[in-house]
Amino acid sequence: MYNRIENIRDQLPEEHKDIAVLTRHIFDAFDKLIDEHRRFVGISATARVKPDPIEEKTFLDTINQMKMTILNELEKTLLDIEHEGDKNWNKIYKDGIE
Repeated sequence: MYNRIENIRDQLPEEHKDIAVLTRHIFDAFDKLIDEHRRFVGISATARVKPDPIEEKTFLDTINQMKMTILNELEKTLLDIEHEGDKNWNKIYKDGIE
């Protein structure tokens, strides 16, 4: 995922590279959240509180789905930026990208 963000950043014009940086920061925040959650589960395990495997899987799946959604939206934004001014392009975001 991080490689895809970097590839998109390289394709973006200079004035739009900040959206790739923002995406990277959001992904880093998700990773920090996962680390904090793992630490919490570990601390709870020392108190003999067993984690629910279904809840753990749901938590991680949800984070990964959110990351994929954000990455897909970044790719759609890149497409709109690349085709800016193309009269034959049907914009993905009708309200614009600026």
